[in-house]
Amino acid sequence: FSDEDLMERELSYGRSGFQLQFMLDTRLSDADRYPLKLSDLIVMGTNTEDAPEKPIWGSGHGQIVNDLPCVGLNGDRYYSPAFLQGDWIPYTGTVMAIDPSGRGTDETAVVVVKMLNGFLYLTAMRAYRDGYGDKTLEAIANLAKEQKVNHVVIEANYGDGMFTKLLQPFFKRAEYACMLEEVKHSKQKEMRIIDTLEPVMNQHRLVVDRKVVEWDYSSTKDLPPETAYKYQMFYQMSRMTRDRGSLSHDDRLDCLAMAVAYWVEDRTEAGRVDEEGAEDMGRRCEKKDVRIGCESRMGKWRDDEVCV
Repeated sequence: FSDEDLMERELSYGRSGFQLQFMLDTRLSDADRYPLKLSDLIVMGTNTEDAPEKPIWGSGHGQIVNDLPCVGLNGDRYYSPAFLQGDWIPYTGTVMAIDPSGRGTDETAVVVVKMLNGFLYLTAMRAYRDGYGDKTLEAIANLAKEQKVNHVVIEANYGDGMFTKLLQPFFKRAEYACMLEEVKHSKQKEMRIIDTLEPVMNQHRLVVDRKVVEWDYSSTKDLPPETAYKYQMFYQMSRMTRDRGSLSHDDRLDCLAMAVAYWVEDRTEAGRVDEEGAEDMGRRCEKKDVRIGCESRMGKWRDDEVCV
């Protein structure tokens, strides 16, 4: 492989995946053992309508975010963008991901991720502990309407599609037309989450709304101190490893990986960092969004999708 090709592959696989697959290095350092770093995120204020064409990541002293609670490992921190390039323009699409749960200790997690020019914007997150209660289902439908969601992806591993059937009437009650699609996963969860998120985060293409960080931290204040952190997404993100069962709770992080995977169809496209790659990704997502928008109005869906 040429040096240029190896650099592109490292961006595509992520730092830890590249060391394992191409350098044949199975001894991960502490830094590589926890590959999802909060410092790779861009943290800024966002809105539901539009975003800057290109937020530029920076790790200087002036970009350190000191006014948000940080639950990362030692030395890990949040950074705001160095500057915002271009105008604020409308998003090309919005997806909501849902990871359902029963009535045990797991949560029903919900995230909303928007796309613009190859950048993914995490604009909202919720987690519910009553599984599939009416209040939870109603809140999910209202959040989708508030965030102008085009497409909802629901993990079907739990209940084999039961959650989708329960959710459909609440979208109708909210008078919001949206496409619901079920997805199933067979790959080891930890490997799937890291393989999805690490390449995008290494390229600083995941932008997080400040309100999401604040909500994630404050949402567990009613739990005992010894377990509260374990339910927080950014705690889960910074402690995720490739070992099976590395986290006792990973619902929120798994949900984020589902939303990111929706936009990133394969790791090769996700690894493009040059302008041509970003434009290609943006055009691809625009086409997907046009398909969603047009077909949702015409009521034409594939067999594995539901129009509500």
